[in-house]
Amino acid sequence: MSRFLARCLLTMLSLSLCLMTTGCWSSYEIQQVDYAKAIGVEYKDGMYHLYVQTLDFSSVAKSDNSSKTSQAPPIWVGHAEGPTMSLAMNELWRASQLHIAWGHVTAIVLAESVLNNKHIKDVFDMMGRFPEARYTTWVYGTKDSLLDILSTASIYNLSPLDSVLHNPLPSYLENSLFKPVLSFELIATHNDPATTTYLPAISLNKDLWLQNKKKHELFLIEGAFFERMGEKFEFLPKSQLPGYHWLVKGMRRAPLLIQKDDVIYGALSVGLPTIKIKPIIRGEKVTFKIDAKYLTALYEYLVPMSYDEMTRVSEETIKKQIMETYRNGLKRGVDVYGLQEHLYRKNPKLWNKLSGDGENLILTEDSIEELNVHLTIPYTGRYKRKV
Repeated sequence: MSRFLARCLLTMLSLSLCLMTTGCWSSYEIQQVDYAKAIGVEYKDGMYHLYVQTLDFSSVAKSDNSSKTSQAPPIWVGHAEGPTMSLAMNELWRASQLHIAWGHVTAIVLAESVLNNKHIKDVFDMMGRFPEARYTTWVYGTKDSLLDILSTASIYNLSPLDSVLHNPLPSYLENSLFKPVLSFELIATHNDPATTTYLPAISLNKDLWLQNKKKHELFLIEGAFFERMGEKFEFLPKSQLPGYHWLVKGMRRAPLLIQKDDVIYGALSVGLPTIKIKPIIRGEKVTFKIDAKYLTALYEYLVPMSYDEMTRVSEETIKKQIMETYRNGLKRGVDVYGLQEHLYRKNPKLWNKLSGDGENLILTEDSIEELNVHLTIPYTGRYKRKV
């Protein structure tokens, strides 16, 4: 009898567990979900304006197999405003026809009006409190319209996810001028008073690519925003940052023209840098010594030039571009290369004293005491032409 009762109890327990675990009451069918893929934020007239780019499941899945269609996938952009980020999002939900999934966001675009200490903290405070939020989203600043940025389709009618906005690495590996930034990197540098916060500036270009002789807007990194000491961000266009990438660790590849006395001798592809920045402290005066080494490849050779002369001319060009970029940053109150951080790591007490706990820029035009650039050309392409 005891065995019979035990079997009955086990059967009743199994049935009760089945009743309790049948179905997922809060689940949604994948075709009935809006997938938020990009978020744009701007601040205007005392209100936060929130833009959300959403895609249906077919557009999200299309990115996995890179399939092409005869028509561009539809892109939906929601827009709402509110005195806080949370209220703006709640206003957006009022007219949302489907459940919005936030766990698939891969890009955040911040308008120039948001790029100051108060607003950027508000943005990431709200986003960081969402359980679905990730710290591996790409972050950009922009001077363009957020609606235009989030409404731009990709090339070849591919999914919008196959673009610089959502996947900047393929473009960066080909032309490493402005490094893409993940949200956790932005938060870490912004919370560190000794570090210069850098943010690539995304824009739309209508001239570089044509579709059937018609201009087609595509994404382009057209410069960068740099945080001033304790203040808002400053925008520097690409033309004012000719040497920024030369002192970025991890730079993969960047072009360099070999030019002397208005004669173009060829072009190099420069990469794989080894960079050392050392603060030199003399009492309360601080200068910096910079050593940079590069490996290059010769992909274009137009006029004969000796190897020594080619490396000398190229090294002088890199030095000139580095110093030009440095001075352009100083004019805007920006430590473009993050030199002050190296002083902070070596002597934080002196950094605190000189900078006023990060409120003042301690650099001058003479702060770079020594700049050494060494360049080697081990590869000359398929042609075994000696330099």
